[in-house]
Amino acid sequence: MKKKFELFSTIFFSVFIVSLTFLFLVSPKEKISEEENRTLQMLPKFSFKALFNGEYIPKLENYFNDQFAFRKNFILLRKDVLRTTFKDEINGVYFGKDDYLIEKYNGLNNSDEIVSSLNNFYKKINYVNLNIILAPTSIEINKDLLPSLLKPNSQYEDIKNIYNNLNFNKIDITDILKTSEYQVFYKTDHHWTSYGAYFAYVKYCELNNIEPININDFKIKEVSNSFCGTLCSKTGDFNHTPDLIHTFTYKNYDLEVNYVSQNKITKTLYEEKYLETKDKYSMFLDNNHPLIIISNSDIIDKREIVIIKDSYANAMIPFLVNHFKKVHIIDPRFYKSSISDYIKENKNIKDGLLIYNINTITEDSSILLID
Repeated sequence: MKKKFELFSTIFFSVFIVSLTFLFLVSPKEKISEEENRTLQMLPKFSFKALFNGEYIPKLENYFNDQFAFRKNFILLRKDVLRTTFKDEINGVYFGKDDYLIEKYNGLNNSDEIVSSLNNFYKKINYVNLNIILAPTSIEINKDLLPSLLKPNSQYEDIKNIYNNLNFNKIDITDILKTSEYQVFYKTDHHWTSYGAYFAYVKYCELNNIEPININDFKIKEVSNSFCGTLCSKTGDFNHTPDLIHTFTYKNYDLEVNYVSQNKITKTLYEEKYLETKDKYSMFLDNNHPLIIISNSDIIDKREIVIIKDSYANAMIPFLVNHFKKVHIIDPRFYKSSISDYIKENKNIKDGLLIYNINTITEDSSILLID
């Protein structure tokens, strides 16, 4: 009986392995995983040079990992197994209450470097009215929705620690986000919603002598009801209840949106082609670019502002264009020239705003290279 079972097991697993191998060979290979929002490894080109310098084998392993048959199903199965074992976290994302996926925060370990970099930058452009918004993320604003007994690192304390040592204007938006009656963070993505960006804009205006536009004066449009963002990708929870995405429009201004490095000019702040993809947040200002210049010919005042930012700013800029003749948008992750030189060359820039979320500023080395 034992020999029959061993023979059956050997035959079963042999057939199983051969079947998987056959499926791997005949199945179409995908270049992009929409669900994970990343490029998949294709079959690497063999060369003895790549083999001997250690590049070929890791790429080959990634190819097998990325292209095996029924990969998406296995990812979903893994997520379900982990959830049934009462695991509250997968890949640094907590499963919170009210259907929230909430990204973990590991704390701040380079505040002195950040402060030094930003203060040195300000010295070079100290005639500019420079402000900074360090945005907390969902884990700070939605603490009450985290799994029971979890005590995350305090983003508020880390933001305060940076603010206390900066030599220019600091804008604290934690309270205004916490007290908002609107959903200010997506449940499936690490970004804030357009409502969260709106209240950050309100706080900026209040501290900079600008009359903010009342939320009821905007035309608010739901442009998607099927957004499942980066946190779906991290957890493998591709069937999570999706988010809504909204756009805010105040007036039909005559805008010129110039994506300088791409030599592309449009009239809109929203690239709706992304609504047909998984990466729907990229509809705000066509994702990230080194330099964008937005001109509003309907604004009489010649006031111009430079925004130095991460992707959080993309949802806030549609509010700021209502107050400035030109908005210069620089992303230090991609812009490789001197930002201070750029500001000096554009003499109408008298206002500046750094917009980062606290996770980005602690993990992105480009913030230390701003000059």
